[in-house]
Amino acid sequence: MISAKRLRAHVEALTAHGPRFEDLPGVAACLRYSTDQLSAMGLKVRVERYGSELHQVNLVAEIEGGTSDDAVELCAHWDTVEVSPGADDNASGVAGVLEAARVLRDADLPARTIRFCLFGGEESGFDGSAAHQAFITAQTESIVFEMIGHTAAHQRIPDELSDFLEAPERGDFIALVADERSQDLQTRFARHLEIPALPLILPAFAEHVAMRSDHVPYWDAGRRSLLVTDTADYRNAHYHRADDTADTLDYDFAANVVTAAVRTITELAQ
Repeated sequence: MISAKRLRAHVEALTAHGPRFEDLPGVAACLRYSTDQLSAMGLKVRVERYGSELHQVNLVAEIEGGTSDDAVELCAHWDTVEVSPGADDNASGVAGVLEAARVLRDADLPARTIRFCLFGGEESGFDGSAAHQAFITAQTESIVFEMIGHTAAHQRIPDELSDFLEAPERGDFIALVADERSQDLQTRFARHLEIPALPLILPAFAEHVAMRSDHVPYWDAGRRSLLVTDTADYRNAHYHRADDTADTLDYDFAANVVTAAVRTITELAQ
């Protein structure tokens, strides 16, 4: 269903022009590539601007639902920090959205709209996903890909969770982080995985450790959202560095994550 080879090709294309930061060349190249890929699938790409700068933009495409105005969204942020080409953070997530769109485009007409969102501004405080909230219905829910491509021999967990959670020894799982409202998304997604999963609803004393990506504006608005992550710097030594490159990723692992997302979205959109 999902091609690891295609995922790698996307990541290589997205990282080929360097960091995707503000006015650097990688920004225009990434936006053009993503638009071209979605358009080639027959999807109409909408530009959501949330500021006047080139990089202050989201790209949105959708498969329109037949009976409902509400949507199921699959999201990732396309931007990086200034020094990194961002293969895992977050070309892996963008590649996952593009590959999921390719597969879902040929599905039967869904009852609910399926929307693909590529957000800017995650690295500067979720600016793009926060602005996006004004364009969607109250019942719209999302799955957020935030780094889905790295595996490692060793895994850390936040210090705040050391007495709450037994630390997995290997970084070979995908973490599924939900608030209580979003637990059903977590349960559905985990059911479709064929790799180890770490489903986690954070206790109140440790919620801040997960408030780091584009699920946050959904939670703040009272919407359901699931964070899907390889745990970033708790696993990936290349995080926010110049060596976060395409050859450091596990594309079979990422393909399994995207497959589970496709199956979950298909189920939710019926």
